[in-house]
Amino acid sequence: MKKFISILLAVMLVASLTISSSALYNVWPIEIEGYDVPVIAKTSDEALAEYAAEAGETPSTYKYLFQVPDGKHGMRGADGVTVAGSWFNEYSQGAGIYWWGSAPAACEEWAGYQALVEDAKQNIFYSNVPVEATTIIFNNGIDGTKDPDWPLFTKAAQTVNIPSEYPDPDEYATMPEGADSFDNCIFIIDPDQISISEFSGMPTCGGTWYFYYGDGCYGIYAKDSANFTTVEEQCCNPDHYKDGVHVGYQEDEPSTEPPTEEPPLVGLFRGDYDNDKDITIMDATRAQNIIAELTERPDEDFLKVIDADGDGELTIMDATRIQNFLAELCNMDGSKPFVPAA
Repeated sequence: MKKFISILLAVMLVASLTISSSALYNVWPIEIEGYDVPVIAKTSDEALAEYAAEAGETPSTYKYLFQVPDGKHGMRGADGVTVAGSWFNEYSQGAGIYWWGSAPAACEEWAGYQALVEDAKQNIFYSNVPVEATTIIFNNGIDGTKDPDWPLFTKAAQTVNIPSEYPDPDEYATMPEGADSFDNCIFIIDPDQISISEFSGMPTCGGTWYFYYGDGCYGIYAKDSANFTTVEEQCCNPDHYKDGVHVGYQEDEPSTEPPTEEPPLVGLFRGDYDNDKDITIMDATRAQNIIAELTERPDEDFLKVIDADGDGELTIMDATRIQNFLAELCNMDGSKPFVPAA
């Protein structure tokens, strides 16, 4: 299923942000002219505190951690190279969590509550969730709805429904000691478990639970397991290794390669994926169908020339750029304000 990886959203890294409970939410609330956009109004801890004040009791909680994909780091796919695409974009720079099966329940509006920042540089978030919660969903805080015409449809990202009450039988293989909860465990997206939801028509991401050791390290053995040795030997975070040696988290090295440009093919223009010399919603649809392998992939030279967002790759952001262009939210090159064709 790794062919669906590019359906996830374009990279917008947050490495420069400071660690705080709200550092990665500085673009919320979302405002789109002419649309009523639900937003995440409170953190999970704030919701729990409000419930405790009203009910007169404080729920017992588990701490669940989640690494938000940034398109560059995280679990590799079966090819050992591919990573899950980014969940960060101009409308969401953090994580949300939605749960049910307990009180307080997740808020009525998707996408639930804001998760809190555990490690901003490594995109790790956490939420304290009532132990009675039976199912959780991590997301990027955006309500994509089920309407492909909704401006944020292609901006939303989420996991599959994750049973949180206890590990599923197949998950005991990941936690061989048979943990009875996922308290202080971290959920990592697996690029080979990305599929299209029959319910929403959007990408949903499966993954794997690991024991979290701190500082971005996670592994399959609890620290009190007889099989556990050291964090350095047990760490499964592929970004913590260099030349096969565990070195821990490393800052990205800036690229020194100058960008290359090739002359465009004659008669083609950006965004015209169906090559009918006009930009319509059918171009966005064709781009999505090519990504999902529902349509034969055209020649790479053709795709490079008509690349809607100019990043050199065919991703869901190309369809988004076309939709925003048709909605007169930006020009095809991404610039604003929109300028109608002469």
